[in-house]
Amino acid sequence: MQKVIKEHLGILIGALLVSMGLYFFWLPSQLAAGGISGLAVIVKAVLPQVPIGVIILVLNVVMFVIGFLTLGRNFGFKSIICSLEISLLMVVLEMLFPMLKPLSQDVLVVLLFGALTIAMGQAIVFNLEASSGGTDIIAKIIAKYSGLNIGTCLIIADMTVVILAIGIFGFEKGLYAVLGIIVTSALIDYIISGITVQKFVTIIPSSSEASYKINDYILQILDRGATIYHAEGAYSKAPKTVITSVMDRREFIELKRHILEIDGLAFVTVQNMHEVVGEGFKK
Repeated sequence: MQKVIKEHLGILIGALLVSMGLYFFWLPSQLAAGGISGLAVIVKAVLPQVPIGVIILVLNVVMFVIGFLTLGRNFGFKSIICSLEISLLMVVLEMLFPMLKPLSQDVLVVLLFGALTIAMGQAIVFNLEASSGGTDIIAKIIAKYSGLNIGTCLIIADMTVVILAIGIFGFEKGLYAVLGIIVTSALIDYIISGITVQKFVTIIPSSSEASYKINDYILQILDRGATIYHAEGAYSKAPKTVITSVMDRREFIELKRHILEIDGLAFVTVQNMHEVVGEGFKK
């Protein structure tokens, strides 16, 4: 239950960031950078009297219904919850901050800060194995009937929204929308990599005694697994022990401090791992 509560709290935070990025940055400047949010910006321009939250809710409901009818029940409960939360949060923001004007006259500044805020929210949601719904459903439908890969289909779905934006807001806003798609996608990948990064540590202690102490520290104190290899020094021909382990950033800092205390001559290399699957990590 505690895990479920933490996951849904994370999804709520992600949905709030997406809503804030859209409402405070992209919507007032009429930036329709793909997705349901971009489509909602276009509909809002055509129907200004309708609240943006209601537009997003209706569009998401339509998307999910089409998805269920076309693809079957292949949609996660968390994704539905996230899309509903974004819709409700947009309604709340519109009630609290009605008639919002662009925060800056520089469209590029608004675009970048909106992309950063939305990307942070999307990264949190994706990292919890959910999504905000929307055009990824359309992309799956295109992939099913066209045979194209899902990445290409996502581009097709988003570019369709951009073409509509060009028709409503003009060519310049359409170019900004394309830039928004590129920047947001890149930021999502970068942020997710930062969230999930783990350290792959290779240690060659200078003595057998130090090897035992380091291994025990990893197993007993850090509660991480380790693998020991028996090697030979290329120059000295002396037997060597090589210890490898995977851990998070905080644990590595503790391990490094411990190694410096007991074996100042140990040789340590570290690599960043952006995804680790297995016991103690992602299932």
